[in-house]
Amino acid sequence: MTANIIHAFHAFVIGPAFLYAGFAPDTIPESAFTPILVLGVFIFFYHGYKAYQKLAEGRSAWINWIHVFLVAPLLIIIGTLKKEASRRYYEMLLLLGFAVTGYHGFYLIRDNVIA
Repeated sequence: MTANIIHAFHAFVIGPAFLYAGFAPDTIPESAFTPILVLGVFIFFYHGYKAYQKLAEGRSAWINWIHVFLVAPLLIIIGTLKKEASRRYYEMLLLLGFAVTGYHGFYLIRDNVIA
């Protein structure tokens, strides 16, 4: 995937979804928790594998480690505990939503408008 597609997907889909879930966890439909859990497991293994590849090539894998140790466990916790998850987990998701939208939005603008 090109960097622009990754940035746009995170800035316009992932970030807003995290923000929505963090702002209004009580409005998340019960049927959404299984996909959240599956997504968390997928992210864990996908980014774990990508980190391994990058380390084998001598490259930095910091973004993959963020996904493995922060994003994936958070999604797995929320997907497993559902609405019974502590408010702190939804607040972490809210913080990640702001970070994802800002980080990827910045690079999307920088690489396409300013350049």
